[in-house]
Amino acid sequence: MILCGSSALANRETMDEYGAGSGAQPGIAVPAGFFDELLPQLRDLAEIKVLLTLYRLLAEPEWREGLVAEEALCADERLLRGLRLGGASRPPIEDIRRGIDLAVARGVLLRVRVTRGDEVAFWVMFTTPENRARLGRIQRGLAAPPQLAADGPAVTGMEPERPTIFRLYEQNIGLVTPIIADQLIEALELYPREWIDEAIREAVNYNRRQWRYIQRILERWATEGRGNEADRRRERSPGSFDPEKHLRGKYAPVFRRRE
Repeated sequence: MILCGSSALANRETMDEYGAGSGAQPGIAVPAGFFDELLPQLRDLAEIKVLLTLYRLLAEPEWREGLVAEEALCADERLLRGLRLGGASRPPIEDIRRGIDLAVARGVLLRVRVTRGDEVAFWVMFTTPENRARLGRIQRGLAAPPQLAADGPAVTGMEPERPTIFRLYEQNIGLVTPIIADQLIEALELYPREWIDEAIREAVNYNRRQWRYIQRILERWATEGRGNEADRRRERSPGSFDPEKHLRGKYAPVFRRRE
């Protein structure tokens, strides 16, 4: 691979820092299953970068309890910088939150509501048998919750949170079956989150509470634009969602309008 332009690595010595055999930097443990099983399923760059950033943060002493605050991910400078590549018009924090939503909906991450005094925050951890068992013991009062910071109020409660998109669907449309869950995850990969929220609201307003109707709304917006002309110009600005890319690419069957 040839690197060129202002972002190219300047010399071979710099490039060697990123080689697997380099001893210049400490390694970060990433399970082989991430590459063998999970990575082939992932299509959203933000989700991939969020997960890799989480592995990096968990290697730091601050997050030794195995949980990371969502706000820490949203404030991570390296993650923000990585998602600004290509001149994206949307704030990177939106991409980070979408990446978290996707990983939680896919079951890769557990989102936990943490109560500290009067404060409520959301933290994430990888979905492992150990983490599930640990959270269950805390909920049943069989284990004390971890103290996630040296200062401030003690942690008094930890509760798992349903994926946001699942809760929205269940509150407005109906039960999230495994098939619907897969379709919601795919929608998060293909469309801006605000499109999905608005499409669900529109389905409710017209009393058409079914996923097929919501999907047709999203497909129509992808091909024709959403709202007035100003909305369409904004949505098709450089770095934002580009329906033409999907109409011609590998997702074309998803967007192809049914007769």
